[in-house]
Amino acid sequence: MIVKEPSLSGHGARSAKTRSQLIEAAIEVIGAVGYEGASTRALAKAASTTLSAIPYHFGGKKELYLAAAQMIAEYARGRFEEITDILESGSAADGGAHLEEALIGLLHIMLDDAEPHSWTSFVGRCVYDNDDAFALIHEQAIAPLLERLVRAATDLSRRNSEDEALRLRISAIVTAVISFRFLRGVMLRGMGWKSIQGNYARQIEELIRDLCRSEFLDVRHSQETA
Repeated sequence: MIVKEPSLSGHGARSAKTRSQLIEAAIEVIGAVGYEGASTRALAKAASTTLSAIPYHFGGKKELYLAAAQMIAEYARGRFEEITDILESGSAADGGAHLEEALIGLLHIMLDDAEPHSWTSFVGRCVYDNDDAFALIHEQAIAPLLERLVRAATDLSRRNSEDEALRLRISAIVTAVISFRFLRGVMLRGMGWKSIQGNYARQIEELIRDLCRSEFLDVRHSQETA
């Protein structure tokens, strides 16, 4: 027996469309001018809807802001699961290689620019303000990724699970990789590059591999223990 998913009524479809437009507008406007600079009037105008739509659908500006952060968090969590899948694959003997590939996979997610530029600006604002929206994104998307990377490094290293230095090193690598998305200009100008693609990206991959194989993480590779 095939069960059909209930379709939205005309009103339900219009309501869902308005919610979606408001979330997209919040990402665009707040990404451009920040939360404090984004008036409800500007948000409604960008969404091509009325002022009353914000309290009707979300309760207020803050709730709309958090709904936008929630959408990005869910998307990011899905992308980061690609990284954790790498860590779960293969044998324990190849764990060091999987850790490297996971971090390189994260690098390419940051470099691919698959998402709208407004998303980068929005998250950049959240990170700078370190507010409730970023707390949501961090808790739901970034923290689980960090914990899985730390666990992989713990399993492969001479350090124990309580070693704060190892957590700091993983956090430093992840922060550096994420910065290739949010602070790209620093690398481009520092290196005199036009973009981080091709051979330039491969150089960064080698940097990540070198870090993983160095005493920075103190990870044992299968060739070392063979």
